[in-house]
Amino acid sequence: MREIFSILGLFFNITLFGGVLVGVGLIYPSRAFFAFITRHWARATLWIAGARVTVEGADRVTDGVPRFYMANHQSALDIPILLTALRGDVRFMAKRSLFLIPIFGWIMSRYHFAPINRTHARDTLRSLEAMLKRLKTNPVSFAVFPEGTRTRDGNLQPFRRGTMKIGRRSGMDIVPVTIHGAVDVYNRDRPWTLQPGNIRVVVSEPIAAREVAEMSSAELQDRVVQAIARELEKPLPGALPAVAGCATVEATS
Repeated sequence: MREIFSILGLFFNITLFGGVLVGVGLIYPSRAFFAFITRHWARATLWIAGARVTVEGADRVTDGVPRFYMANHQSALDIPILLTALRGDVRFMAKRSLFLIPIFGWIMSRYHFAPINRTHARDTLRSLEAMLKRLKTNPVSFAVFPEGTRTRDGNLQPFRRGTMKIGRRSGMDIVPVTIHGAVDVYNRDRPWTLQPGNIRVVVSEPIAAREVAEMSSAELQDRVVQAIARELEKPLPGALPAVAGCATVEATS
């Protein structure tokens, strides 16, 4: 029964907050309003899922400077997790199929998320070129999942080199982000099951843009992989027991 109410709650959550964003977006797609709404949508989503999230290195995202975040991909909850950790003011690259979802897809298009079409490389290239052009004229933080797809067991998967090339061309600092424990709360192999639990997010030290410019894509990939793998080896915060239906987000520096 809990799973049924959770799924219904997630649907209602998307409809409620999505309706607000659609209404405002038709008139004026305010960046500050988008960050405010998505941050609260993300917190509500994690609350419904019974996830308790700790964010380490949160002080690195409070200065308003746009950065290019690269995170491992554990769960369908990763987007609300990152929206919470990064205070909502961030855009994502996402599969084109997600842009076809009513309300959700319109919001992503209106607020300049970047669609990725894995079967049509030329379409993807045009989308990425448009994204990079916008970043030059209107910088905003971007987040990507270099693995390309969600892990099944929590282990880090091979990174796609193309993501590194995009990060280098963005001209922004690159920030590795580690998501640990999300796969246990909501796993792709259990699409109708939510298991309350603890999630740890680590925002690592940024790699300065000038340093990134001097690296090859392979060198940048090694640097990001090492940062994330190192944090995945650490245990989850056992001192933070999760309570079903009641999640909180705690930030530590």
